[in-house]
Amino acid sequence: MSATPDPAAQDTGIRVLVVDDDPLSSAFQSHLLSLLGYSASVLNDADAALEVALAGGCDLMLLDLGMPHPDGFEVLRRLREHEAQRNAAPLPVIAVTGYASESDRLRCLMEGFTDHLAKPIQAGSLSALIERALGPRGAMAAGASSDAERLRATVRRLAEVKPGDRRFTPTVTESFALRSAQLLDVLRKAVAAHDVEQFNRAARALKSSAEFLGASRLAAMCATAEARAAEAAWPAAREIVGAMDNEHQVVLTLLFEPSR
Repeated sequence: MSATPDPAAQDTGIRVLVVDDDPLSSAFQSHLLSLLGYSASVLNDADAALEVALAGGCDLMLLDLGMPHPDGFEVLRRLREHEAQRNAAPLPVIAVTGYASESDRLRCLMEGFTDHLAKPIQAGSLSALIERALGPRGAMAAGASSDAERLRATVRRLAEVKPGDRRFTPTVTESFALRSAQLLDVLRKAVAAHDVEQFNRAARALKSSAEFLGASRLAAMCATAEARAAEAAWPAAREIVGAMDNEHQVVLTLLFEPSR
């Protein structure tokens, strides 16, 4: 199995390989990487990941420790053995895990991981770890213009507004989180019922909110979904709504992450 790049990823020259057997987790990581300005590829097979890494097909790997047969520690051990045999420079590999204690982090470092990233993944933490792992090259990619920067700029703008100005208040982000989840639910039901009018109304409302916040990828998905519904291409519309769910989670992470 070969790694499949995210077609929406920006071409920064930094290639990050996500290795995770959980499709929801890997899709989330891929979307988040793309928003941060990196080119993301996903694999759920350890052997295929080793092949890509040893062939120089990525600049950094995000490796889930919970991979089954072999787990992340074994995948890293095999990678480091092959690198030593070839006298190759070690590929930066960041361990991704739900275990977030200091002892877990230290174990990862002792086993040879470049760094340790705890779930749930925050955009700020991910960006900082990649910058640290790749040095100036990683920092250059992370600074690329992206939805991530636009969303953070919105959050900063909202936080600086005077409380008396009711047009822009810090509660806008909370309102978006609630309303956008409701609209996505409406879209799913409208797809099932083949209800064009209801679908387009919800898609336009979500698109407007996404554009206000700076979530251009989500807004573009809304426009595409509306076009598919107008054509009565319901299978395609359903697929886009599924992708919108993933993008929505990324947007919420960027809006509410503690490190913002």
